[in-house]
Parts: sequence; C-alpha cells; structure tokens
Amino acid sequence: MIKTILRDPLSHFIAIAIALFVIFEALNPQAPEDVNTIVVSEGRVEQLHQRFVKVWQRTPTQEEMDNLISNYVMDEIYAREARSLGLDSNDGVIRKRLRQKMEFMIQDIAGASPPSDEELKRFFVEHQKKYQQQGAFSFSQVFMSHDVPQKNISIWVEQQQNRINKGLEPEGSSSLLPKVLQKQRKSHIARQFGNDFAQALSVQPFKQWTGPIRSGYGLHFVYINDVESGNLPDFAVVKDKVLADWRYQKNLEQQQAFEEELLSRYDIKVSRPTLVAGDY
Repeated sequence: MIKTILRDPLSHFIAIAIALFVIFEALNPQAPEDVNTIVVSEGRVEQLHQRFVKVWQRTPTQEEMDNLISNYVMDEIYAREARSLGLDSNDGVIRKRLRQKMEFMIQDIAGASPPSDEELKRFFVEHQKKYQQQGAFSFSQVFMSHDVPQKNISIWVEQQQNRINKGLEPEGSSSLLPKVLQKQRKSHIARQFGNDFAQALSVQPFKQWTGPIRSGYGLHFVYINDVESGNLPDFAVVKDKVLADWRYQKNLEQQQAFEEELLSRYDIKVSRPTLVAGDY
C-alpha cells in the first residue's frame, strides 16, 4: 500500500503543492504589519524591471524606472487603505482573482514534469477516437431557396426528379453557394449547410443524383462523386496536440485531487433557507 502511494504521481503532486504552501507561509509570516511603512525590495524592483522589458522589449530609462516604483508604491498604498476600510471583504472579484492565482500555481506545478514519449503514446492510443480524422465528401449540389413559395418548391422538386429519371442533371436557382465541393469533411459541411444536411448527405448513395435533402438554405439535390474514409494519423503528426490534451487532462485531474485535499481540511457548514421549488 505504501509503495503504491509512493509511486503514484498524483501523490507526488499533492505533496509538492502542500510543501509549497508551507514554504510560502514560512516566508510570509503573519507578523503585525506597519501600515505606514512600505518596503520595495530588490526582488520587487527586479520584477518591475523584467515586466517592463517583457512589454516594451527594451530596458527602462532611470525616469521610467522611478515611475514604475512610484506607481507600485501608490498601488500598495491604495491596497492598504482599501483593506483598512474593509473593501476587500466579500468582494467576489477579489475572491475570483485569488482562486485564479491558486489555479495558475497548480498548473505550473502540474506542468513541471513533462510526460515521456511512452506516456504520450499510451494517451494517444487510449484516446485515439479523438484524433481520428473524419471522412471527406466530394459532391455537387443544386438547390431551391426556402424563401420561394411552397407551391413553387413542390413544382421544382417534381421537375428535377423528372430530369433525374431521364438521366439529366437537376437544375437549381442561382446562389452564392458552391455547386461543386471537393474533399469536404463532415464538420466543414455541417458548418456550411447545417448538421441535418451533413447527416443526410452521409447516407446518400454514390454516383447518382439524389434528394431533396434540407439545409438551412432550402432543399438540395446532391451528387456524391467520392468519399474518402477517415483514418487515424501517425502519432508524430499529432504529437503537439496530444501533448496539449495530455496537459489539459492532467491539469483537471490534479486540480480536482488538490481541491479534494483542501476540502478534507475544512469543516463545511451550509445553512440552507427554506425556498420554494425553482428558486435555485
């Protein structure tokens, strides 16, 4: 049991996070604060300098450096005065910002240990459905806008079906929609014509005019020229995306574990008022 815990990366993460909090509290003791003294340490000045360089891509002049320090001092004075007035109490924005800072710190800890290629490949295999590339359709379409009166649409449908039965191509109204589309993935088709159209297109027979099928524009007759089946790309091709997905999932898992650890340290008491159904 102990060996299992020691080998568990999640246990390592929680231990590191707790250790960081302990170190932070040790370095920032809750000593009584002299409200009339503001110390701008060398480290803080260096931080202001680096932030300026990062934004402006150059080092600040002496006057600019003095202004940075003056602004920092005024920020600190305003913050202290605001706290003395209790303006930070029960402030949702401040609470949200503090939570964000904690979450960013957790993400930094989680990203400190990059995965090995073997671990990434296992993640790729376990989630290969996510990386499966969709099949692509090449097809032609003609359509009639749904703005046309229903009676005319019915006549148009009948006329085009007669043309198809005679081996002729159907004819549609002019529009900005492309008549021929090459190698369009289903998701792209759905974005252009709508999900219902993309779904209906995927079950139409090949090499013949069929329809009508409905889109957000109107009714379409379609001719599917070719369909390329989907495939799973090589790991090397999608490695960057796999890494990003792995980091995202690890962040979620470790944040959840960390929050569970925090919750275990608190006694939560909630007083719920009597509310009628629907008040939530």
